[in-house]
Formats: sequence, structure tokens, C-alpha cells
Amino acid sequence: MIFREKEYLPSWRTKFPEPAIKNRFFHIDLKGPKIPFKIFCDLLQQLARWGINGVVVEYEHRIPFLPLSHQFPLKERYTENEIKTLTKLAKSLGLQWIPLIQTFGHVEYLSRLKGTENLFENPEYPSQLCPSKKVVKEYLEKLIDYVCKLHPESQYIHAGQDETRQLGRCKQCSERMKKLGGKMELYLDHVNFVWEQIFKHNKIPMAWADMFIGNGRLDLVQKINKRIILIPWDYTSAGKTSKFVIYKGYRPTRKQFYNKYIPEPEQPAAFVKDSQFFEDLEPEEIRKIGTDEFTGYPASFAQLKLMAKTGLPLWGACGLYMSADMPVRANYVRGLLNPVWMCDFLIKNQGEGIIGTSWARGHSFAPINAPWTLVLYNIVQFARASWTGKTTFDDFKESAKEIAFELDMPFNFGKYWTLDDVLRMVSPPKVSNLDMIYDIVEKENVSGCFGEGLKLSLMVECLQNKMRSIIEESRWWYSTRRQMPSLLKKDMKKRFSSAFKEAKLLKKPMKQYYLKWVGDKDSFDLWWNNLFTLDIMLAKYVLKKFQ
Repeated sequence: MIFREKEYLPSWRTKFPEPAIKNRFFHIDLKGPKIPFKIFCDLLQQLARWGINGVVVEYEHRIPFLPLSHQFPLKERYTENEIKTLTKLAKSLGLQWIPLIQTFGHVEYLSRLKGTENLFENPEYPSQLCPSKKVVKEYLEKLIDYVCKLHPESQYIHAGQDETRQLGRCKQCSERMKKLGGKMELYLDHVNFVWEQIFKHNKIPMAWADMFIGNGRLDLVQKINKRIILIPWDYTSAGKTSKFVIYKGYRPTRKQFYNKYIPEPEQPAAFVKDSQFFEDLEPEEIRKIGTDEFTGYPASFAQLKLMAKTGLPLWGACGLYMSADMPVRANYVRGLLNPVWMCDFLIKNQGEGIIGTSWARGHSFAPINAPWTLVLYNIVQFARASWTGKTTFDDFKESAKEIAFELDMPFNFGKYWTLDDVLRMVSPPKVSNLDMIYDIVEKENVSGCFGEGLKLSLMVECLQNKMRSIIEESRWWYSTRRQMPSLLKKDMKKRFSSAFKEAKLLKKPMKQYYLKWVGDKDSFDLWWNNLFTLDIMLAKYVLKKFQ
């Protein structure tokens, strides 16, 4: 099992017999590691224990079969028998299994197969299917047919359809776009076609809502079949207000840029052109989104607030781990607060469901993100909040000891700290004295799926910081390196050499952990090489220059 077997259910499952949100789904992204089959089974059991009642499984190239002449290597795919076993187990645990297949954008992975060039809007950057080609429609009809037959018990099919930023690039699409009325009309035409294919199998389509709401096309949302579940996602809101909204483009509020004359001002969002700020929206749109009476900042979850007024089922997707988090560890503060605040919003607005997303990589060309096992703290917090509806700071404190118990972690670290304290300290992108935090964790002799992963990730980052610190030091010396005292040169070389040896020694336990809990060897190699290869190359180059 991922964690030691517990005699009783967590208290939130017994104290609150009825969950606060009906549908509480966890998103499993297989674009990155291929989760070991046994661990996948254990993960489903753990999610069910915590009160999750559905998984949205983003297959990408891990799907057993694609209706194409060429297939991905067998080692990269799950077999049909494995999928049937997993879906049967999920059903027995009370988990709905929702397959997610990309039917418009985020299809970069297909470019790895021969003979797929004619499917893309732009073969030079193959991130999007062309909605005007007959061959694309034929491919999607066969894909949806296969997926629906592979998942006869699934009530929903998630069709993706987010971030289609190459709309209308090809000549055929450009001409159709003019006839239909614009880019979003072309978008609507294609997604309607996909949804109809799903409806033919008596299943309900799900799709991300960012293209509609982000472009400010609530008028098109009103034309959509009311059974469609459009899901807005917001991975940054972690309080009552936000510095920006994504509606009719990216719109920061001007208010955040006013100088408050404080010693360490928060990092503001990026400037935009005049007329593209939040305050430049129509007064009625601003009213619908809402503003804070004290700061003038827009209210959080703007897209959800707008979706709540469309008449469609109200769902939301929050970020347990997003690709903007660190490549070695999760942002535990944002990954806790963003989901629980979204839970709070959906409960107050009679939302039907929430999806907690954990991204394995940004897209198929991107580096592998941090191991999903390091997000387990955020997953259990998300499960507790979506079941109980308890989302205050006092609620976090009250449940902290039990959360630690669920993760097989100690609650106290030394005399002064708790697990929550430690995870808060390692959440910012840059952490001072990370080695001291590692010492605090290491002294507790933590182990197991989460504990060992946390300890190893801190070791990896301490080593990475050590290398980059020496590289930064060499940058400072570079122009005067010929005058640099030989003793300092020898010391720099010694520290570089020590770091190289540490990296070599650390790779073995990290790889053992990864292959046991996280995923496959190819994914580990991609992740590890992205962490160290460039730093080592730079370090070796620097050493030559300083001789």
C-alpha cells in the first residue's frame, strides 16, 4: 500500500456523513510518468479512503490503442486488461472513472507517431488538430468510439479542448472562420461535433471552459447543450481577491501597481496595454465579477462567478500541482489554499463538482514535473475540504495532526515545528537555509511514499542550489579570474568536484524511489537530466576557464 493500513476511516468521513460537494474528482495526468500498475491500484484505494469519488484520467500516449496506423511502444502504454482491472477496482471503491482524451488542442504527443502530419493545424508546431480536415473528424469518431467501448461504465467523457491558440491558422480554417463569424465560432463548431459523437454513446461530455470564458464569449455558452459540463479552471486564487482576471484576455487590475511604500512589496502582475486592464471592462461585467470594497481588486474565481450565471452545471477545477510550481517539490501553500477556497466558493454557489488537478508536465514537449507523490499532502487536504466544507485556518489547525497521520508522517518536527510548518517553509520558489530545513526533516527519520520523497526532494534541491551558487560565484569572478587567488580557484574546483560526486551518489536512491512509487525509467531520466545536466555542463565549462 502507498500508506500503512489504518484501522478506521479518517474522522471527516464519519463526522460528516454527507459530503459538502457531490462530485469530488482527482485528475491523474499520464503525460508524464507511467504510474506503476500496482501503485495505481493502491492510489485508487487511498483516494476512496479520503473521500474522493471520481478520477479524471488524462491518457495521452498511455492509452492502449489509437485509431492510427502506428502505435506507441508497448512499454509506454497500459494494456486493455490493465485498464479494465483499474476501472473495475474504481467502481468497487465508489470511484467514477472519467477518461480524458484531447480532441482539439494539446495533441503534441501525436507528432511522435509517423503519418500524423496531416492531422495538425500547423505541422511545424503540432499542438492542435485542424477542425476543417475530414481526416481529423474520422480520427476523432474512431477515437471516441474506442474510448467509449473501453469504458462502458463511465458516465462522462472529458474531451479536453483547452488552450487552442492556433485557431484559424491554415487556409481552410481561415476561410471557414470568416463564414462562421470568427475564431470562437470556428471553435464552437468543432467542439459541438465532438460532443455529438460522445452523446451518441449515451455519455455526457466534459470540457475545459477557458476558451469560452477567457475570450469573453458567454454569448456562445448560452448556445451550448445544457447537459454539457464546461469546467472553468483557476489555479492561482488563494483568497477573497485576485490581482487579475482572465476574461476577454489577461486583465490585471491597475490598483496593484500603486506604490504602497512598504519595505518588501509583493511582485505585481505584468503590465498590459491601455484599455486592457480589469477596470476597462464594461461596468456590468465588473459588477458580475465583483470587487473588494477595501482594495478595489477583483473577486477571486472570476470565471466561476460568470459561469454560475449561465445555467450550465457549475463545476470548477483547482490546482493541487501546476507546472509553474517547482520542478523538485510542490508549492504546498498554494496547493492547499487554492483548492479549499474553490471548495468554499462552490459550496456557497451550489456547485455540482470540483476537480483537483495535478499536472505531470505542461504539455508533451515540456519537461517532467516534480513526482506526483509529493502532492499527496495537497490531495488529502483537498479531499478533506471538499468532503467537509471546512475551509478556515482553524479547520486546518484542527485537522493537522490527522493529516500527518494519514501520510504516515510525524506531526512534530523537533521542539517547535509541525508538518504544516515545515511544508509552509519549503513552499516559496526560493527558500533560505533549505539545508537547515532538510536537517529538521532528516532528524525525524521520515520514510515511506511521502516522507522519503520529501526528504529526497530536499536533498536534490540543496545540491542543485549548491551547484548554482558556485556558478553564480564564478560569474562574479569571471572578468578578473586571472587575478583570482589560486587558493580560491582550488577551493571552487574542490566544491564543484564534491557536488558532482554528490549528484552521482544521490541519483541511485532517487531513481529507486521514483521507479517504486512514481513512474517509469524514461520519465525519471527526463526529469533528472532536466534538473542537473545543464548545471553540470556550465560547471565544467567554468572550471576550464578558471584554470
